Amino acid sequence: MFQGRKVLAVLNPSSGSSRGEELAATLAGSVIELGAETCDVRVTEGPDDALEWSTAAAGEGYDMLIAGGGDGTVTALAQGVVASGSRAPIAILPLGTGNGLARVLGLPLEPAEALAAAASGRAVPLDVIAVRSHDCVSLLFCGAGVDAVINAAADREAKDRLGIFAYIWAAYVAARAARRRRVTVTIDGRQVRTNAHSVLAFNATRLEVLGLKLGPDASPHDARMDVAILRTTGVMGVLRKALRLMDRTASRTELTPASRLRVEATPPLPVQVDGDPLGETPLELEVLPAAVTFVAPRGYRGGIDPGQQ
Repeated sequence: MFQGRKVLAVLNPSSGSSRGEELAATLAGSVIELGAETCDVRVTEGPDDALEWSTAAAGEGYDMLIAGGGDGTVTALAQGVVASGSRAPIAILPLGTGNGLARVLGLPLEPAEALAAAASGRAVPLDVIAVRSHDCVSLLFCGAGVDAVINAAADREAKDRLGIFAYIWAAYVAARAARRRRVTVTIDGRQVRTNAHSVLAFNATRLEVLGLKLGPDASPHDARMDVAILRTTGVMGVLRKALRLMDRTASRTELTPASRLRVEATPPLPVQVDGDPLGETPLELEVLPAAVTFVAPRGYRGGIDPGQQ
């Protein structure tokens, strides 16, 4: 995938561990050795750098991007590509705690192995959820309610200290505090009024972890998002619902396909996008089919190979 390309690599040193800082010194040389014509490496210093650089990349002559960071960095680069109208493929160097999209694509989680997989990989177009209400995009999942509480509690300090267990502890605390409120959900023009504590929209959540196929059963290649409305409260009730959503087969009965979604709540619910807390409802979403191209391993079974090498 790197052959003859002009590559911009964006590294977020605050993702996961110090691997981003270590990579910055050697990444350009490694990418050029794998066939790129040029590779410029930029290390983020502020929250808006990744978005600004990826938005301007096509105009600066770059025809491929590398996202070195967690899911927030990956999403920021995708948003920049969408904003600029570029079709430049994005390769992922997983440096975060969850590395959700890297897992969906079946990428190795060690940066050196991920880079090698990208070099021999193929370009795959992925659907994107445009978060119209908050002027951003989602690649994995977004929503309003308990999931936003979990991701706010599992902040950078907690993830540095506890790793993936930060999410488990945050989920327990959020489940105990979950309270239903009046929610209006509009799916493709059809309005539903109900009492619920969370509304989730999934785009890319088909994972394989230690050989286990995990859900929710949402694919980034079907031009739709999959919506779940969570009404059960209490730790055990929320846990049972979460386990059904994580079961690839069982989740199918919990999900409603949609191309557009609007969520309103009284009082407002907190919102998260790909794990980052982001304001409150109302939340308005629209699917953009095959809007961003990512680099997947050659053996990735999803999507359509457009023949880009």
